Amino acid sequence: MGSKYTPSIHLLTGLLVTLLLICLTLAHTTHEFKAVYQKKAQAVFASSQDMFLQHRIMLDALRSFFHASEAVSPQEFEIFAKDLLMIKSALAFTLRPDLQLAYLSDPSRLSELQRLQLHRTEQGELQAQLMDYLLVSLKIDEPNMPYLIYAISQKRILTRIDLEQNICVTYQFEHSIVRSSACDKPPAVGFWRLFTYSDEQFVVLSEYQTQFNLQVYYQVPRAEVIEILVIILSIASLGLAFSVLWFVKAKHRQVVQRIECENRSKLALLASINHEIRTPINALLGYSKLLKKTLSRQEAQLRLHYVEQGGDKALSTIVDKMIWSANLLYSVAENTLNYSKAEVGKLQLDQHPVNLREYVERIQEYYRAFNSTSGKTLSVTISDTLPDWLVLDGTKLFQLITNIINNAFKYSTGEQVHCYMDLPMSSLQVSTSPMLRILIRDFGEGMSWRAKQALDEPFNHQSVSSHGISGMGLGLYTCKRLLEQIGGKLRLRSQEGQGTTVLLRFPCQLHCGVPVPTNHYAQQSLLLVDDNLFNLEICRSALESHFSHIHSADRAEEALRLFSTQRPSIVIVDYRLKDTDGLALIKQMVIAQAEDSWACQFFMLSANDRHEIRDLAQFPEVIFMQKPFSLEVFFSKLAVV
Repeated sequence: MGSKYTPSIHLLTGLLVTLLLICLTLAHTTHEFKAVYQKKAQAVFASSQDMFLQHRIMLDALRSFFHASEAVSPQEFEIFAKDLLMIKSALAFTLRPDLQLAYLSDPSRLSELQRLQLHRTEQGELQAQLMDYLLVSLKIDEPNMPYLIYAISQKRILTRIDLEQNICVTYQFEHSIVRSSACDKPPAVGFWRLFTYSDEQFVVLSEYQTQFNLQVYYQVPRAEVIEILVIILSIASLGLAFSVLWFVKAKHRQVVQRIECENRSKLALLASINHEIRTPINALLGYSKLLKKTLSRQEAQLRLHYVEQGGDKALSTIVDKMIWSANLLYSVAENTLNYSKAEVGKLQLDQHPVNLREYVERIQEYYRAFNSTSGKTLSVTISDTLPDWLVLDGTKLFQLITNIINNAFKYSTGEQVHCYMDLPMSSLQVSTSPMLRILIRDFGEGMSWRAKQALDEPFNHQSVSSHGISGMGLGLYTCKRLLEQIGGKLRLRSQEGQGTTVLLRFPCQLHCGVPVPTNHYAQQSLLLVDDNLFNLEICRSALESHFSHIHSADRAEEALRLFSTQRPSIVIVDYRLKDTDGLALIKQMVIAQAEDSWACQFFMLSANDRHEIRDLAQFPEVIFMQKPFSLEVFFSKLAVV
């Protein structure tokens, strides 16, 4: 059944798996965010290096231009520098020793130099500032103009760094700061700071007496963060739901297993009780029939004496009532067991060839005793087109028919009950499994609407007739459940004042074999094995008029001795014996039979159901019979061996 902590373990496992998935998703997402940032930051740093490298090349070209010529005229400087710096929107100019403007690369931009600020430090170094420009100054080997100033447009820098979308780029120079447009967004606070990344590079151009700090700041777009949060929330919700469902399923499985265990225990208990009840019922029925047979053989004088005093009629009536009561007790035991099996889906068919004519005689014999005491009569009619033999579960069919007839006898106010059997040809054409149809009708006052609820509600303590007879309705409900599980149908039609009609459709098969006449076995010997002396006596009494040689044994050792010496043609063994079980005994008999072969047919008699004996399937040659022992069932099975 598993541990009682299994559902909790399943719940904890589901939650841990969910947490692991969330952590993996979060780690993967963080890694992806960081990878995007690193890609953007590397692009910014590479672009910055490329940009300043280009400016450095231009600055070196200007310095080389002066070094390569002894004297550079303003026109030569303008022609060389203007075309060189136009691409980068840069500006170059030279200063005299008195810090006055000498040469200019683009005279049209002279007005921009009006805001130029120049001063010398205490160490004599020249410092220059110009709004919207980044200035780099260096000395050149020109006596009349020793200073070369290279001005880089901040707008040009901004244009370039704005190409990097969604990332804030900051150039912090000595006297100015340049920021990209992405830096205008407010910085992340609180929870959103978990999804921000930043880095910086400090660049020193010592040969140009210039340095700057490059900072990169990246904030993951909130839409992407919200998307990931939704995914994580979905994983958490699904994981929690899955964990709860897994917990509920494990809990449900435990409940189902516990119910199945309880059902198995109940079925085992009911089967055991049923077995214990069948044995005395078998004895009661057998001795009652034996008593009735004994009464019929009384001497004429004694019988005449009873007749004069009304004793013979009284004794016969008492015996009939005993037989009827035993049959009712057997029916209650069978209904109780089959009701439990029907509730847990354990009903199975045990089909075997049945002689329907003898079967009907058995039903009529069953009610003959009750007819004389109840004032009600049963008439059974078989259709002329119905074959003599059919393959079906005779025990369950008998239970169904007797349950319905018992209800009619018990509750109906009419004096007659009719039973009609046929095999519709339409069932043979439409279905591969034909249906035996049984119609049972009484002519009483009918059933009320509340009484019909017994079909769906067992243990429905209702008054079902005008006489105030009440019952739990278990038989009718069991009939319906039994038929549903074996593929049959039950229909009920009843109107007050017009009686009740019940239609049963019972699955069966056509029998193609040729039955052997019963008298064929009259001169053959038979061996009975049962540790219950009552059963031995009853079975022997029932069979003695049909077999010339009957041997009996109540122990396995004695049974083996008789089997070897008498070599019977038929062996009937009870399943439960004191020193062994019937199947083990049959196995020993088969071994003994192989040494000195002769034809022998084995029968297994048990109060248990066929499917409750697991090892019986290993002996297909053994014919099973259920208690109480029925002579009609025995000869029906014997006739088709």
